[in-house]
Amino acid sequence: MCNCINEVGAQIEARLKEKVPEGAEVSESTFDTGWDNQVLSLSEGKLFVMLKYKLAYRAKKKNGEMAKNLNRLETNVKMSFCPFCGESQV
Repeated sequence: MCNCINEVGAQIEARLKEKVPEGAEVSESTFDTGWDNQVLSLSEGKLFVMLKYKLAYRAKKKNGEMAKNLNRLETNVKMSFCPFCGESQV
């Protein structure tokens, strides 16, 4: 299994750090820095980045009118192949 996610992430982080003003403090927290939608596979001990799919809809009220606010649903999808090198992730 490839290590592209970590390698590309490190390259992106290095590039972005070049744009951080001098004297600023970069957060090293996993929740603030890094890929969005990261998941740790307990069986493989590797990090995966997942695609998020979102759906928004308006529900119908009891009186037949459409609700004012949107309801939202979302789910994550694990990629079967590395988006950078194409190697199988399964």
